[in-house]
Amino acid sequence: MNKNQVLVPIVFSLLLALVIFASPFSVKPAEAHITKVYGNYLVQVGWDNEPVYTNLINAAQVTIKKGSGDSATPVINALKDMQISVKYGSVIKPLDFLPSSTVDGQYHAVLIPTRVGTYSLVLKGNVENQPIDAEIPLDDVGSIDDLNFPPSSGSSSGGSSLDTSQMGTLVNQLTSDIEDAKNNADSAAKNVSNVVQSFQQVKDTTDKLYMISMTGIGIGIAGIVIAVIAITKKQQH
Repeated sequence: MNKNQVLVPIVFSLLLALVIFASPFSVKPAEAHITKVYGNYLVQVGWDNEPVYTNLINAAQVTIKKGSGDSATPVINALKDMQISVKYGSVIKPLDFLPSSTVDGQYHAVLIPTRVGTYSLVLKGNVENQPIDAEIPLDDVGSIDDLNFPPSSGSSSGGSSLDTSQMGTLVNQLTSDIEDAKNNADSAAKNVSNVVQSFQQVKDTTDKLYMISMTGIGIGIAGIVIAVIAITKKQQH
C-alpha cells in the first residue's frame, strides 16, 4: 500500500467529521434548563424554545423524573396535585400545563413573554406524595428589537414618516366612512318620516271615505224606511 492510499481514508474521515460537527442538523448543546432534586424526584424547568425573546410565542417546560442519573424514569401525570405559576417581579399568573405528546414526563404551558428580564416558575403541591414548594428561575428573556430589522421604532425618520402617513390615511378613511354612515342614517330617517307621513295621509283619506260611505248608507236606509212607511199608509187607505 503506497502513501496516497493511506492518506485518502484519513483525509476523508476528517472531512466527514468536520461536516457532521458543522452541520445544522448535528446534536445541539443542552438548553439552559435548571434541575432541582426533591427527595427521589428530579424537577427540570426551562423554556421550550431558547433563546427567548419578547412577544414571541413560547412555552414554559417542566420535566419530572423519579430516580437519579440516567436510570431516572419519567413520572406520568405528575402535575395532577401541583399548582404552577409564572412570576415576573411581583406579578404572578397561574399556568395550565399539558403533557408533551413526544416526551414522557414532560409538560408544557404556552406563554408569550412581553417584557425583558427574569421570569421564574413557582411550584406548590405534591408529586406522588413528595411535597414541593419552590421558585425556580427561567432563562432571561431578551428584547425582540434585537432581531428586528429595520427597527420598528427609533431614530429612523423614514420609518416614522411612513407610519405617520399611514396613520393619517387610516384616520381620513375612518372619518370618511363615519360621515358616509351618518349621511346614510339621515337619509334612512327621512325615508322613514316620509313613509309615516304618507301612511298618515292614506289613513286620513280612508277615514274621510269611510265617513262619506257611512253617511251614504245612512241616507239610503232612511230612504228605504220612508218608502216602506209611505207604501204602508197607502195600502191602509
